[in-house]
Amino acid sequence: MTRDTYHRQALLLVVLTIAMTLAIGVTGSQAQYTGQLEQWKEPASLRPKTTCSSLRSLTTYDFGIDTATLVPAQGDRPEFCHVRGLIMPEIRFEVSLPTAWNGRFYMFGNGGFAGESFTQPSRLNKRDNGVKHGFAVAATNTGHDAVREPGASFAQTPQKLVDFAYRSVHMTAATAKTIMRAYYQQPPNKSYFEGCSEGGRQGMILAQRFPDDFDGLALGSGVIDYTGNYVDGRKRALAMEKVSLDNVKLVADTLYGKCDAKDGLADGLIDDPRACAFNPVRDVPRCEAGQSNSKTCLTLEQAEAFQTIYSPLEVNGTERYPGLPPAAEVFVPTASGEMRSGWDPWQIGGADPLKSNKRVWGESFFKYMATPGAEVDYKSFDPSRDLSKLEPLAELMNALDPDLTRFKARGAKILQSWGFAEPALNPLMGLKYYESVKKTMGPSTTDFYRMFMIPGGFHCGGGAGITDVDTLTPLVNWVERGVAPERIVGQRKVGGKVVRTRPLCVYPAVEKYTGSGSIDEAANFVCAVPTGNKTQ
Repeated sequence: MTRDTYHRQALLLVVLTIAMTLAIGVTGSQAQYTGQLEQWKEPASLRPKTTCSSLRSLTTYDFGIDTATLVPAQGDRPEFCHVRGLIMPEIRFEVSLPTAWNGRFYMFGNGGFAGESFTQPSRLNKRDNGVKHGFAVAATNTGHDAVREPGASFAQTPQKLVDFAYRSVHMTAATAKTIMRAYYQQPPNKSYFEGCSEGGRQGMILAQRFPDDFDGLALGSGVIDYTGNYVDGRKRALAMEKVSLDNVKLVADTLYGKCDAKDGLADGLIDDPRACAFNPVRDVPRCEAGQSNSKTCLTLEQAEAFQTIYSPLEVNGTERYPGLPPAAEVFVPTASGEMRSGWDPWQIGGADPLKSNKRVWGESFFKYMATPGAEVDYKSFDPSRDLSKLEPLAELMNALDPDLTRFKARGAKILQSWGFAEPALNPLMGLKYYESVKKTMGPSTTDFYRMFMIPGGFHCGGGAGITDVDTLTPLVNWVERGVAPERIVGQRKVGGKVVRTRPLCVYPAVEKYTGSGSIDEAANFVCAVPTGNKTQ
């Protein structure tokens, strides 16, 4: 290797590391919609039975306690014992034990390819929010460091792939409970897990593989069909090479002009995009021969590229993955006031289609994870020929087992939400799995597993709909008091001020305006199953 080649490769690694870290930090690590535990009122009164520093002696062959430090109260966050440690071989974990404990355990999941720093602001906020409400809180990096091993590069080590796939969340939960028993001289009365994106997959892995670990799972959209998601993402990324953000804006405006009012309200939301018969080849203005104005028309090639996004991925004549429903193209204001499409950065990387998350993460997936030990070329991968190569990985990663008998039998519950304008993890993937569970478990499925679709909801937060929702408090009430949630009220906040409230309904019911009162108040909506919907 020449010196120039070495320097080019070193620079590429640095750039990839920064890109992956930023991508995970911005989009992948958010564990769920904001607003969790806003409804929580219960005080915490249990006290530790030993000193924080004494927890260091718990070190065994399986795990080691690096530090156990008593952290003083600050602001509204109370005093807590902060434990950091390592589970063999490289799973880093943290457990935060409040001095005033409510007797419950709360663990939150990861995002993207995981490996996040525990000091990432979103993770600190999660920890502090749990501790503030009296929960003992745990988190893991799943067994690798995203800075040292960016993207999916960690998957080259078989143990790290297994730890990422399923082992780390189970072992972290078990270790955290051991630490709690030592500190409080009793196990947690109930245990809860919350996660979205990768965390949503982790939650389903827990329900399917380790049903005794948690009593309740508050899950957002999850990458449950892991291999299918990346194969379909590759299809989308290649199609998006032909379009621009101006094209996306044109499609969004046309789409919402056609479908916004179909649910009975012109409120900037497409409640259920499946009811929107949108075809960009037919519905979006077509550029004339020789014309190419991306703000006012699409070329035939561009229109067909969009249609590829909305069409199912078929392999040898069989649908392998559903097409993405139209809805997330819409431009909405960010926290800074900038208007940004829900497709940015998932389907299109701002001004550069080649820098979308689907493209960057997909290339890393196919290079390092798809067939560990044998790099797969991103562009030459042919689903009709190569899909079977992913079967060993699917056995590790996919969380699609519909038989949740053991989880249900112990009285555990799943409260899941999924954005209906989800640009990253197809909402139809979630509904397909939910229907498979109902088919397997029968009519009693809603006794332990309920799905709440979020109109206008983007990936794990944001979007044209609500931005804040507390699913943890209703989950605890369901598990501990038998109060099954029929509807959950979410909020849309702008600049910290609530500007809209809407109910989330148990699928297949949807919010329906009563016909009077403000459309920005949840009290003026009921939950109803759409006419002709046979899904019960």
